[in-house]
Amino acid sequence: MTTQLTIPENALSVTETQPFTALGFTTRATLQTLSQHAPGVAESLYKEANQLGLTVAGPIHWIYTDVNGDETHEFQLEIALPIAQPGAPSESFFYKDYPSFRCATYTYVGPWSDLGAVYDALFSQFYRDGYQNDGRVREVYTVVDLQNQANCVTDIQIGL
Repeated sequence: MTTQLTIPENALSVTETQPFTALGFTTRATLQTLSQHAPGVAESLYKEANQLGLTVAGPIHWIYTDVNGDETHEFQLEIALPIAQPGAPSESFFYKDYPSFRCATYTYVGPWSDLGAVYDALFSQFYRDGYQNDGRVREVYTVVDLQNQANCVTDIQIGL
């Protein structure tokens, strides 16, 4: 894909995220089938957390393992809602402790429809700067505005 989107030179910064516990969901997906999981799973996670009396401790994370940019390649997708601590068992979701995550990160503000172009630009910088991806990418949806996606804020984290 050719991108018309520009991001700042040296937009990526390296960080280590904090570990967290989450109520989560996992499936196999392709880039073509991602829209089948949003926003239904995220809404269901919030509803389940509320029903179980869990304290939400952060925004939804989408965690991609073994994604490679090929729209037909199948990879693991985890959708995780950070919580303060596990509670009663869930019939639909799992509890999981996520360790800290060393990554190159970029905070993108804008519509999700542009994420493909954002990734093209970010991975160009990522490889130019000599980084190697460990097979994981995370998207942390810090601001979700379905009425005006130009207001959405997504932290993109590329595993190192």
